[in-house]
Amino acid sequence: MSKPENNLMYFDYEKIYKDFIAVYSRVSTAQQDIQKQIGLAEAYINNHGIPEENVIWLNDNDVSANKVGLDERNGLLELRKKIKQKQVKTIIVYSRDRLARNFYEYVALVKEFYEHNVDVIFTSTKQPAFSKKLAIEALYGIFAQSEGQNITSRKSDTQKQFPSSIFGYIREGKKKNVRYMPNPTLIKELTSFFKDVMNTKTTNDFFDILLKYKKLFRNKSYHNLLKYLCNPFYCGYMSTPYGYEKLNHVKPLISFEEFMRIQEVVKEMEQATKDAIIKASNSAVIHPTCCECKKPMIFRSSELGKSGYFVCKRKHKEIKIEVDKFNQIISEHLNPIIHAIDTDAMKGDLFSYLRKIEVKYKQELSSLNYELDSVHQQITRKYSPNCSKDFKQLVIQSRNIKKAIEIIYVEILKIDEARVGIKEHIDLIKNNLSNVLQEYDLYFLAKLFYKDVEVSNHSLIYHMALTKYFKDGDIIV
Repeated sequence: MSKPENNLMYFDYEKIYKDFIAVYSRVSTAQQDIQKQIGLAEAYINNHGIPEENVIWLNDNDVSANKVGLDERNGLLELRKKIKQKQVKTIIVYSRDRLARNFYEYVALVKEFYEHNVDVIFTSTKQPAFSKKLAIEALYGIFAQSEGQNITSRKSDTQKQFPSSIFGYIREGKKKNVRYMPNPTLIKELTSFFKDVMNTKTTNDFFDILLKYKKLFRNKSYHNLLKYLCNPFYCGYMSTPYGYEKLNHVKPLISFEEFMRIQEVVKEMEQATKDAIIKASNSAVIHPTCCECKKPMIFRSSELGKSGYFVCKRKHKEIKIEVDKFNQIISEHLNPIIHAIDTDAMKGDLFSYLRKIEVKYKQELSSLNYELDSVHQQITRKYSPNCSKDFKQLVIQSRNIKKAIEIIYVEILKIDEARVGIKEHIDLIKNNLSNVLQEYDLYFLAKLFYKDVEVSNHSLIYHMALTKYFKDGDIIV
């Protein structure tokens, strides 16, 4: 057998990828058994004589498709990546709702499958075969979403009626005999909390009440306090799409009429309260350090409506700054920092690094191709109708080499993609970023450019990341 003229194209990669199958499984909770789905996939693989080395196993365990999107499920992300890299031709999955519970997400997945000519095998006997017509698969996606919504609704209703725990109540009994009785140690404070809110007239009075009971309830968050006020459980009811339903197993702390009056107060104060909570919360873009002791500072919340602040944990009393002021200074200084970056130097270093990796991979690829050529020559010489042990070992060795070649080839493709991405993203930072991004995006970027920010009694001292790429060494802002 002659040596290939081009080592990088020794064999048809499309042919290698064509045979690969991915098994994807998902369960929503840790209590569910994912082995049922895996077992059905194994049965399908064995019954159809699919070689074990051609199967990729992927799963998302304890991941709810109703709560976690496509881009946050690691197993599904890996599956989609392999599909785009042409490493998967067929997907084996228990049912459509294992892939997605949301109609739009399911349709998006199906379009990806169509684009890359991927087939889907469902192991559940209740699932219709995968269709090559988007309209049909979209219809099945609606059914999956509807079932998911029903499951979520049932769980939500059960939680409303029989919560495993709820602040201010003690759960007694089991199953049908469950009763909820007010906690004797909290009944007085909780009742007073509801009565005070019910009689509130002004926003400032409402803020004062929240601050008072935040301390009384052992520093419960403002969000928790608002949640208690809006929960009809405390008056012995639950909310439904058709109104409120009485819960006979709950001893109420307040009457239904009092609860409805509280809702009027909360609705009137809602937007002002949300704004005040945000202002008093720790919304710093990066956690500051004291310039004296070099220790992280402590966040202190203020009264509602006022900015929280940072103080030194070692009690350097003069080292103090409000969160609003801290964020404002950092965001104002971020633009000149971005403009000071030498993007040409950054690109040069990154491209040089990628080139070194690429050369290394291509050397390995060349070596593996020659090794594969040698193994194939031995297989040709030793082939016989009665395959010997040596012949079988050579076949296994050939498969392992092909697998290694496949991995390296994919990494080389990634390097090419990285080159394009580097150029696009670095140019974006240099030329467009500071002009087109909103304030919250600049806050996100602050964590990329600032390694640390020290606070003194009169200034901020920045410790920058990427210092190698600032043209003038120091940045004056």
